[in-house]
Amino acid sequence: MADPIVRNSRSARRPRGRKPARHRRSLLAALAALFFPAIILLERCSWFAPKRVGLNEAERRRITCQVKERIEEVGGDRVWIKIPPSAAFPPLKADVPIEAVVTSDAFRAVLGVLEGGAKTDNLEVKTRMSVRRADGQAADVRVSRDGALACRWWLREVPEIRRAAIIIDDLGGDLVAAQKLLALPYPVTFSVLPHLVYSAATAKEAHRAGHEVMLHLPMEPDSAATPGPGEIRTGMRPAEVARVIGEDLDSVPYAVGVNNHMGSRATADARLMTAVIRELVQRRLYLVDSRTTPASVALDIARREGLPAFYRSVFLDDTETVPYTLGQLREFRQAIEEHGVAIAIGHPYASTLSALARFLPELERDDIQLLPASQLVSLPEVARLFPPRSASR
Repeated sequence: MADPIVRNSRSARRPRGRKPARHRRSLLAALAALFFPAIILLERCSWFAPKRVGLNEAERRRITCQVKERIEEVGGDRVWIKIPPSAAFPPLKADVPIEAVVTSDAFRAVLGVLEGGAKTDNLEVKTRMSVRRADGQAADVRVSRDGALACRWWLREVPEIRRAAIIIDDLGGDLVAAQKLLALPYPVTFSVLPHLVYSAATAKEAHRAGHEVMLHLPMEPDSAATPGPGEIRTGMRPAEVARVIGEDLDSVPYAVGVNNHMGSRATADARLMTAVIRELVQRRLYLVDSRTTPASVALDIARREGLPAFYRSVFLDDTETVPYTLGQLREFRQAIEEHGVAIAIGHPYASTLSALARFLPELERDDIQLLPASQLVSLPEVARLFPPRSASR
């Protein structure tokens, strides 16, 4: 019989309590099966996950402005980004929607460039479509980077975008009146008479505040009324016309266009108006015919000479009362709805400013875009419109 000590020698050499190797491997595998899923779960928990770095304000602004540029580039005059008066752009909070009104023929293109362009810049885009019974489609588009919202857009389809311009004449003699006009948070156009005490100051203040400036060019009337210094008169030679216009413009800095002050005789003189229009062409200005007489040939000659031009549809304040001006503004809206575009002319009277403050929010709500006069006269539909021959004051 073998010696029991020799027979159990392997057992004797293994320390007590130690498992065989195969048992150890099984135990490690079991622990690993429990350990690694637990680690993954912990990593996914917010307190273990790396903190997501949000967009800083400068980056958010850059992305939002870039999206705006793309929308306007592809949409052109078929899109209107409705930024409320006096509102900051971009909005202070990323989740505040920016409304863009888009015509039906451009809606899909604008939505496509917004989505495609954002993805090109490694941005995430989420679009939620809806249908509005009145006009058509709408899209809620959220643009993000690394999960952080950069901007939110509300695209709204409309059949057309109607547009208007309001010119306030006779500025330059009273700086207080101009400052009250500047308090209106809308892009009204300032038309400044030349060579007055506050002509230059008014033009500079308006330009500094982001308003467009025009020269309110004095022109000879049929009556004995005096238009003031810097007048264009019948019988002037082209060289004299050029000199007077140049001097007038020097006294009204930042002027980018012209409309006539009085001028019922001058604007009916084809030879004189040809000289005036050619000088405006040389200076790359535009013209708004104030239409103080139905006999005016200014618009016809401007179009013949290739000068951007349009005509006044409504005078707002021949009577200086709020009810009268509100009535004229309603007539103005009818002209806009009929033709798609229109220009109104008023003066810096207290009654006019009060009526505008009450009425202009209605234009905004009715999807009528108020533009500087230069933008309106450049619209393609303007060239197809003509004033009624009986239209004057």
